[in-house]
Amino acid sequence: MRAAIQTGAFDRRTEALIDGDVAAAPAAAFPFARLSSGSLALTGIRVASGEPGRLNLVVGEVEPSKVFAGIHTALTAAAELATKLGLRLRVVMLDATTPGNSERAVASYLAETLGLSSVDVVMREGIRSRTYGSDDIWLASHSKTAHAIQVACDTGVIDRRRVAYLIQDYEPGFSAWSTESVLARSTYHAGFLPVVNSLPLWTYLQRAEQLELPRELVFAPRFEAAKLEEAAAARKAHPRVRVLYYGRRSKHRNLFALGLSALRATALELGASDPKVEFVSAGEQHDTIDLGHGARLTSRGRIAWNDYFSFLSTVDVALSLQLSPHPSHPPFDAAISGALAVTNDFDGVRAGLHPRIAAVEPTTRDLSAAITSAVRERAGRDPLPYLPVAEGALGADWDDVVDTVAERLSTGHGA
Repeated sequence: MRAAIQTGAFDRRTEALIDGDVAAAPAAAFPFARLSSGSLALTGIRVASGEPGRLNLVVGEVEPSKVFAGIHTALTAAAELATKLGLRLRVVMLDATTPGNSERAVASYLAETLGLSSVDVVMREGIRSRTYGSDDIWLASHSKTAHAIQVACDTGVIDRRRVAYLIQDYEPGFSAWSTESVLARSTYHAGFLPVVNSLPLWTYLQRAEQLELPRELVFAPRFEAAKLEEAAAARKAHPRVRVLYYGRRSKHRNLFALGLSALRATALELGASDPKVEFVSAGEQHDTIDLGHGARLTSRGRIAWNDYFSFLSTVDVALSLQLSPHPSHPPFDAAISGALAVTNDFDGVRAGLHPRIAAVEPTTRDLSAAITSAVRERAGRDPLPYLPVAEGALGADWDDVVDTVAERLSTGHGA
């Protein structure tokens, strides 16, 4: 049977998990096997009436050392929604557990870093060891988790009226035209309650997928206001301009090579006659890169969460690219805390969101011109103050949206 459904290559641990999924799944689920590593992960679960209600947040994996903005948003949003619904929070992970990670490690991270205690943490290998309630609420955190829930709904395991979908980006663009991109698109049409992270993404989703998405379910990205204000207050005047390049070469949508090209063009334009400029990167570790004309890009790698904000206070200009409609956190973190930021526009939805963010066409020439202009503007100037995003520019506050989400889920998505 396994050979008959082999469509993709997975590591041995994931292969074993998939085999277990196939063995436990109802016959109606078999056609969906191996569309992704988690396609059948939720089809073989035990669902019982009378179980205490929970909100099941489905994620890939929570690795305490690798929590970025998307998973952080999903965890905090799920916790607040669970409280509003009067349910306990359960975090269910679809990816094979990274060696060294554990339910205890994740629970400790949730309690110590996010203040979330009494959370039931379920690693991939333990999904079928739990019992789920027929009245549970399910929350998908990205397209792969939405796909797993979608299959469980299509095969009668989960009631789709009790599912919300936290849409944080346009994920068909995360992979080349492929099965993966088709699956991602299909999740937007699965009949789940859509909860959209940011107005730019909401605008693009409606345009690209011909969807009618409720405006009242669009929330603004939540930035760390207190920490960013502290970073702004800690800024000091200095003789050089520090340019931060936030780039992850392993993520194609971060356009790493294009960013390097723009920095090389910037080094060429600035030459030796302009103020001293220091180029530093963050996001993923890499070797020092020669930008030409005496400029070098040194790498800080991934910066720990608490150190990140202190580092931001030393940054004057930030370059952060993302080929997607979501506004992305790093440019806003920089701009809010007193730096000038340069990013790329995307189908006209990422421009004009903050006065300190230049969203330009993703070309070497346009990006370099914006970086060069920002460097010259900040050279020798006093630090800029804290400047938050204008109210409503990116969506409503989550505290307002969560009431509507809870009401819609309680009434089976009814208005």
